[in-house]
Amino acid sequence: MAALSQARRVSVRGPLPGEGTSIAALWRELWDAHEAWGGYPGARDARVYAEVARRLDDDARVRSGHPILGRHIHLVADLGGVACGQVEGWFERHGIDPLTPFTCEVRSLVVTQRARNLGAGRALLEALAVSARTLSAGAPCVLAAEVLEPNPAQAFYERVGYLPVAYGARLEATAARRAPPLRARVAVPHDALAIARLETTLAARRRFAGDLRFDRPHALEATVVGAIAAHLGSPASVDADPSTLVALDEGGEVRAAASFTVQALQPPFVPMRRALLGRFAVDPAQPCAPLVHALVSLACRLALAQAASTLELTDLSAPDSELHAAAIATGAVPWSRVVTRLA
Repeated sequence: MAALSQARRVSVRGPLPGEGTSIAALWRELWDAHEAWGGYPGARDARVYAEVARRLDDDARVRSGHPILGRHIHLVADLGGVACGQVEGWFERHGIDPLTPFTCEVRSLVVTQRARNLGAGRALLEALAVSARTLSAGAPCVLAAEVLEPNPAQAFYERVGYLPVAYGARLEATAARRAPPLRARVAVPHDALAIARLETTLAARRRFAGDLRFDRPHALEATVVGAIAAHLGSPASVDADPSTLVALDEGGEVRAAASFTVQALQPPFVPMRRALLGRFAVDPAQPCAPLVHALVSLACRLALAQAASTLELTDLSAPDSELHAAAIATGAVPWSRVVTRLA
């Protein structure tokens, strides 16, 4: 297949059968670096990476040299016929508004040491943008990458035009032992109207931060409230994952909401469970810190009950915001940021 882009001696193409071992080695290099920055640990068992290599070769045979397979994009940087870097993209649209841009999530971008001054990283991201525009058929598309705070690639993403739109923090699930000043619980159908109102504040906060991945604020409609109530009341959602949590004021009124989920990490990560609390929507007329404390405290208890030892707080606003300060006050530490640019 012809190279999609060129940077000196580096070209970018789809993966080829037979180079699964080389790409798996790149993955291992990436996971080792992430672990050094405080990320989740990768496997040390060579058999895990041998299985990853086999899956990569099977996938490459199906692709027949093409980077796009369904909604998944896989690109390899080639230096002298050898894979020296790779990136994946996952293409989707968040929300239901047809005006909301598509999102291509940038995943597992890595360039090996010998190719880091040859423009391979930039070439991979530019080729990913080309593939994303192909999938969007000319419709607006946003590239989005989550980058750990200690990752030196922060500066690289800034150089190639990515800007931060959301932040994450993380804490040990056992850390939130101090009793919260307010009460939180899992949402029920009669919370639907309050949650729908809070969703408009969440949408406005995201747009103010420049995050175009999600629906813009919209008018409160009975159909939206009904859909939320139906979801919360359906038998399948009673024990569903994710769950919506709500925090109540002293009078028992819902004043904040967030989404809680627990995920199992798959190889090549060491098998473990991670809990996430995101989509924070807080009544702007109320003090933020007590409501966030209540949500985080409940989420920590739920995380421990599902064998997750850490809780990630996602989709936070900028570090100088009240929401971010409230999250850090629970004992969390800065963990990552989401950076975006238009494809």
